Amino acid sequence: MKTLIFTATYNEIGNIQRLITEIFKVVPTSDILVIDDNSPDGTGQLLDSLSDKLKNLKVIHRSGKLGLGTAHIEAMKYAVDKNYDLLITMDADFSHDPKYLNEMMKLSELNDFVIGSRYIKGGGLGYGFIRTAISIIANFLARLLLSIKLKECTTSFRAFKKDLLIKILEQKVSSTGYSFFFEIVYIVSRLTNKLTEFPIYFADRVDGVSKISKQEIIRGVITLGKLFLQRIKLKR
Repeated sequence: MKTLIFTATYNEIGNIQRLITEIFKVVPTSDILVIDDNSPDGTGQLLDSLSDKLKNLKVIHRSGKLGLGTAHIEAMKYAVDKNYDLLITMDADFSHDPKYLNEMMKLSELNDFVIGSRYIKGGGLGYGFIRTAISIIANFLARLLLSIKLKECTTSFRAFKKDLLIKILEQKVSSTGYSFFFEIVYIVSRLTNKLTEFPIYFADRVDGVSKISKQEIIRGVITLGKLFLQRIKLKR
């Protein structure tokens, strides 16, 4: 399958070069797309330098922090426009280990959607107590309120077949930040039955700082409530 691996960056100069190197070691025939939101730490300039040397690395620069969800939507459109069979999305901070990419690609042969899961047997999470508790609660509420059968709803380590991407892009997606991730799983669960999860260990970031703010958590709760009401309305 013609595969595109995507990550979004904002101030990831300490991680991105090593991540790209590791991805190409595992899946050397794939292409990588990085969308950078005008990182002030020089991530964008580093990416341009790398893309001059690596023909399979594509870089898109945006004018500023336009939202993580909008970057993922842009990557989906890019994958469809460039006729990729499979889009894999992942974090830029080594929370998602590239060693799992081959397994994800193999599972994608029989599934429209694959997600790396921290919450099934064999999976794990490297956060501290507070962030672990927030993550567990968020996933539990998403599964309960949105009737999602997957144990994992929020991490961005995912694979999408092209036909599914086309269907997703026809939907109205309201989230632009981190709540985008469980909204997409909710949409996917309504569009296909061919979805699965496999265990991963989710490590805390190697370099830099987390970008999830309290405001983003509040927006996530609001989005979850809106999607729940939408689901009830559709059910009726």
